[in-house]
Amino acid sequence: MKRIVVTAAAALLVSASAPALAQSSNEGSSGQAMGTNAMDTDQAAMPAPQNVKTATNFVPMAAVSNSFEVETSNLALIKSQDGNVRNFAQTMVDDHSTAGMKMKQAVQESDTELSVPTGLDARHQEMLNQLSAADDSQFDAMYMDMQGQAHEEAVALFTAYSENGEDGPVKTFAANTLPTLKEHLSMVKKMR
Repeated sequence: MKRIVVTAAAALLVSASAPALAQSSNEGSSGQAMGTNAMDTDQAAMPAPQNVKTATNFVPMAAVSNSFEVETSNLALIKSQDGNVRNFAQTMVDDHSTAGMKMKQAVQESDTELSVPTGLDARHQEMLNQLSAADDSQFDAMYMDMQGQAHEEAVALFTAYSENGEDGPVKTFAANTLPTLKEHLSMVKKMR
């Protein structure tokens, strides 16, 4: 009975937060992406992370990645019973909340028409839904696998943009954030 209540509460929390994320436009320091709806990025063909060279492509991809890492980690804080996983999840929430604020600031400083999208794209929303529905016995492994995949993609994206992207505040943000993402990936590999 307790497991059903906890699982139902976690599912309710995730399902309730997803529409709110998709509709918000300028969240503060919650680690949520800010600006246009990330679902809009599903409409446009995006390059592979390692091929991103424009802020127009980098910002929505980085924002969705950041939101995904925060949302899955918030879920892990609710569902995981493993202290190491919970500590990792809290680090992800803290670091990616900071990254989200810094990205928004970099975009504002870039003096472009760009905005930082909110929420998740369809692919990441489906992954979050799968994680939310995971059995307690499978949750930690699935969460860590998803964090590994997300951080591999983020490292590729931030490396490509920091090396080949358009000069300016967004490129500086990418270069300054990359070491933290590499550290996160290393943490995931050690925990697997």
